[in-house]
Amino acid sequence: MELICSLVLNPHRKYYNALKETMGTIYEDVFWPQDAVFLERNSRDFIPRIHRVNTNAETVCTLLLSSPRVKRVFYPKHNPSRHYYDPFRTSEGGYGGLLSVVFHDDEHAIWFYDAIETAKGPSLGTNFTLTSPYTILAHYGELEWAKQFGVERGLVRISVGLEDKETLSRVFGKALEAIEEKVKEKENGKE
Repeated sequence: MELICSLVLNPHRKYYNALKETMGTIYEDVFWPQDAVFLERNSRDFIPRIHRVNTNAETVCTLLLSSPRVKRVFYPKHNPSRHYYDPFRTSEGGYGGLLSVVFHDDEHAIWFYDAIETAKGPSLGTNFTLTSPYTILAHYGELEWAKQFGVERGLVRISVGLEDKETLSRVFGKALEAIEEKVKEKENGKE
């Protein structure tokens, strides 16, 4: 896995000289020139893309929040901690494309995840929507440990992409409907 990082040192800060000296001894430029070309090319339309991602994420949040099966949606716009986020948001900025959802029942999270017709994986920042069972992937061997910090087993993380809002509404609506169908089947003894 390649990690692309950036570091900016402020020459007016207390630790500038020490950090500058350390960076001079440990930094190794392994950045592939072709990657720089693609990063520049992809940055050209970043602003309209991120606006679309913000709009799409809000659409997905609204849909998830409308479901009685959803316990909580973690998204800056809908969180009690929003007042910490807003002062740092630009006037044109949104709340990003990353959100997480927790259902009242872990079984509902499984049914939702199985039914959701998005790409599945833990990556972020793709142009298409990705869904992953975050807690299971990140803390599989330490679920009880994560639980003590409020990280629920059935948490599903969503990185929203550039699809049109109607497609996302349909895809997420169908996944929520799948939960209702499974609940009915279970109540009728078919499962």
